[in-house]
Amino acid sequence: MITLPIAAIVHDHEDGADALMRAFAERQSRAGLDVRGLVTEPGGEEAGRSRRRLRDVRTGESFEIFQDLGAGSRACCLDVFRLAAASAALRVAGNDRPDLVVVSRYGRQEAGGGGFAAEFLALMAESIPVLTIVAGEFLEDWRHFTGGLGVELPVDADLLNEWGARVCAMPARNRWMMA
Repeated sequence: MITLPIAAIVHDHEDGADALMRAFAERQSRAGLDVRGLVTEPGGEEAGRSRRRLRDVRTGESFEIFQDLGAGSRACCLDVFRLAAASAALRVAGNDRPDLVVVSRYGRQEAGGGGFAAEFLALMAESIPVLTIVAGEFLEDWRHFTGGLGVELPVDADLLNEWGARVCAMPARNRWMMA
């Protein structure tokens, strides 16, 4: 079976997927690979809402991607303008052709064609290895988005390291691989 050099850590909420991806990206970078992209920073909750921030792994720049709509609001608080600003890190990565790009999430925005969907497609078209996190509720959307050619991984460091060893060290011309 042919697969793309793209993997998703499939998770159920709050099971360590973010910490696993951050640690993986840091290890790969320390090993000398050019790692780019966005990871979710550990954060807290405010009035029951996530205050999640994204961090550019190359520059360290941090992006607050949620807007404060007030304590009584039940509306989606994702700030699409801030998300668009963060996406610049992914566009730069695509131009620089790094060894690995990490993208914090494939979620509701991407499933609807927004968020980082265009950046995912551009990276996949260039066969740049991409690692992301997908919640189980978006797994079918993810499969459709990748044409079923992405690798799905559980929240497991050993399996993630095996995928990384196979894909990140592979020359670009060989990144469409047989699994």
